[in-house]
Amino acid sequence: MTLQLLLAYSLITWLTAATPGPAVLLALRNGATRGFRAGLYSTLGNQIGLLLLAGASILGLGVILHTSAWLFTLVKWVGAAYLVYLGVRMLRSRDGLDLGSAAQGDAPPASDAQMFRLGLWVSLTNPKAILFFGALFPQFVQPEQPLLPQFATLVSLSMCASVSCLLTYVWLASHARRWLQRPRAARWINRVAGSVFIGFGVVLAGLRR
Repeated sequence: MTLQLLLAYSLITWLTAATPGPAVLLALRNGATRGFRAGLYSTLGNQIGLLLLAGASILGLGVILHTSAWLFTLVKWVGAAYLVYLGVRMLRSRDGLDLGSAAQGDAPPASDAQMFRLGLWVSLTNPKAILFFGALFPQFVQPEQPLLPQFATLVSLSMCASVSCLLTYVWLASHARRWLQRPRAARWINRVAGSVFIGFGVVLAGLRR
């Protein structure tokens, strides 16, 4: 792979990772609600999801989804429904930013495993990640060259960009916890985050093959 190709891919990857989306909003919410540790585990789950999406892209899932109408529709609606579900939960939450807590915030804190699973599923249903690995990622792979080194290089760059950006958001949110957990701030964050999640779900539902 040429240096020019790698630089172009790196730039696109960093811009994609830094722009707001479900993973970024989840990082902000976890950092503000549970602190850096929870954000770290949800970010780890997010990276496993990215790895699975990249592997599926290399193995040809993009081609399968492109040629199979019913499978594409199934995957699309399952992902869209999950994002809308998360968005509705955020909009209905009045007193806190905790996805797993009751409205009054008296539920026990979520475990590291729960944070990991949440990050994983948000990653797998993230329209931004799906579009990136389904449409853009394969264009940087040169079929005439060995696939494994290219896969390792491109995925490593993607995961480095994603981890650094998400953990930055988690760190910022964890240091602004007192302000973000105020009822008024929490309500506005829930409204914005919930609306964005629902919006991404609608975008995903509207995708065509």
